[in-house]
Amino acid sequence: MKQTAEKTVVAKILTDDLTQSKLDAINHEYEAFQRYIRGDEDADLYSATKQCADAYVDTDNLRDDHDYPWFIRNDVFDVGVDVEQHDTDLTDWWLKLPVSQVWGGVNVPIQPHDEIPDEADVKDSKIVREGGDYYAHLTVRQEVEVSEEYDGVIGVDFGIRWVATSVALPSRNTEFYGREIRRIRRHHHNLRTRLQEKGAYDTLQSVRAKEHRRVNDRLHKISRAIVEEAKERNALIVVGNLEGIQNQDLGAEMNRRLHSMPHHTLKNYIGYKATFAGIAVKSVNEYMTSQTCWRCGEQDTTTRKGQGRHLCHECGLDDNADKNGATNIAKKGLGKDIACPLSSLGAVCEPVLEPSGADRASTTVRLRADLEAPASTKRTVRRAK
Repeated sequence: MKQTAEKTVVAKILTDDLTQSKLDAINHEYEAFQRYIRGDEDADLYSATKQCADAYVDTDNLRDDHDYPWFIRNDVFDVGVDVEQHDTDLTDWWLKLPVSQVWGGVNVPIQPHDEIPDEADVKDSKIVREGGDYYAHLTVRQEVEVSEEYDGVIGVDFGIRWVATSVALPSRNTEFYGREIRRIRRHHHNLRTRLQEKGAYDTLQSVRAKEHRRVNDRLHKISRAIVEEAKERNALIVVGNLEGIQNQDLGAEMNRRLHSMPHHTLKNYIGYKATFAGIAVKSVNEYMTSQTCWRCGEQDTTTRKGQGRHLCHECGLDDNADKNGATNIAKKGLGKDIACPLSSLGAVCEPVLEPSGADRASTTVRLRADLEAPASTKRTVRRAK
């Protein structure tokens, strides 16, 4: 089925490699944009950028201590490989920015975090300044053909111990993601606490921006890994709807850890990357996925030891708790009752698919009986950072 895919590609503008005149022109345009949205109608700003500011910026609720993104209209800038035959030894990607001080704009080298497909349209975008560096947030849109038939599913469970755990059916290959994010979050939480005690608020803003960039980089890598596995296995991706996990009350410290994990952002990244890859994503209710034994379906006599172990007193399963939840999410993605043993899943099912931005459709997931994994606790596990 056809679907419109949209994503934001963040590209760092390589300002260290710019001439001083180009850098001055960009700084001038950025500062003029900040003055214009605050009421300076005489600000020396490119005319089309003024129109963007009027369209996108809520000038009634501006903060004095905050810079706002410099919006640029898609018909007045250009982005691509080797724009105007530039030397690509520095980078393969260039961006032509509209500025008032240079006729025709300035061409700047950029380093995107992700590929920009040749057939995609780049829509209205924005330039953001963080810690003295400039980043282009490019909105990319493309029509893609999303597959309607799969050979399996990948269930993704969002949690506290790991930002995400994925389980593929029928192989039950398990991946753990997010160890590095926990370390980054913990380090920057302690650093922010010390800076607040010292009143170093300027440094605090810089630290927050750095933390955001580092975490965001990891989220892109994790979502890309999940989508690449789904493409390799021809698997439907199934994720929890996050309502249950966000509404838990686990005490002050655990609540802080829970809400510092960027689950919504990761879910969004998985969604748009999967769509661009032609893979559908289905969201399911997480109710009882943690308590239910994935192997036998028991719900009443299972216990959880801390955040790490799931124990079933019915069949004797002693397994990773996050893997247990992800397996049950995958079972729900198949339209199956998670109280049924994994080995009793049918050979073929047709779960209702509700990909973001598309009409409700029926998608076939083929789980052939000869590929059905035995009801064993053995698994292939790789912990990703």
